[in-house]
Amino acid sequence: MTTIEYSLFRAKFIRPAQKSFLHDDLTPGQMLLAAILEKPSMELLKGFQWHIGNVQMFSDATGYFAVGRTTKSTVEKFDNQTGNFIEEEQEESPYTHCVFDSTIGIIGIAKKPNLSRTTTGIANRLEELLSLATIAIRNQVAVQVRPIPNPDGFLKDIAKAFRVFSFTATFGGPNPFDADAYFQKPMSVYLSSANGEKGRTIINGDDLNREVLREVTRSTAATGNEASARIQKFPRQKAITINLKGDPIKRKYDEEDHRPRLVLADLSNQYERVRHDEANPN
Repeated sequence: MTTIEYSLFRAKFIRPAQKSFLHDDLTPGQMLLAAILEKPSMELLKGFQWHIGNVQMFSDATGYFAVGRTTKSTVEKFDNQTGNFIEEEQEESPYTHCVFDSTIGIIGIAKKPNLSRTTTGIANRLEELLSLATIAIRNQVAVQVRPIPNPDGFLKDIAKAFRVFSFTATFGGPNPFDADAYFQKPMSVYLSSANGEKGRTIINGDDLNREVLREVTRSTAATGNEASARIQKFPRQKAITINLKGDPIKRKYDEEDHRPRLVLADLSNQYERVRHDEANPN
């Protein structure tokens, strides 16, 4: 059975601390939707023209689009009419599938080795395309498309540890509506006020509160940021560092029965599991 593998990413449209005179009074989700609907195209790398196309809406805020690139190549052929070998220039436009929910800023991107060795590589090109949309340029926003990792293993290590001595988390500017009240929201506001682009905070203690760390970890993963912790697994054992980062959550679907609307519903469910440790039973 042939499958299509999707990876889960978080799209963020981060406004500057000082808004431009011509700024639009839109939410990050509305800007994401406007950028997709514009279907920007641009030569991001020499000889490679990247595009967003095939936009289909499932609702006012959710839908499907394709992202790909156009390249020109020379093909050697034999011309039967002239009896000569000739070189003919052809265009190739490999593309892949994407689904999105602009209300929470998630994008599922299907794997396509012809476009990039990794899905994160495709996400990087998509980030550049969305940055070129009129809405992004006019509002001087920083666009990010970052992987959402599975925090379960990291959380399990913290829960089982004898002691947790330190916890480190990264953060960016204000964007996600559901960031946690302990860390991501206040730190992102602080970062924006200081005209910063990214930051990291470390807390230390004899044994840190696991419930607080659990909430901050889930918010950190859901917002596409990274975390690490210094833990002691057992008494008298040397402390080690564990990390929350790396590959995005992945899900595989039958290619013959590929239904983007159902893919988005499943990926939205996976997001809820990351952020709130729960899933929609429907």
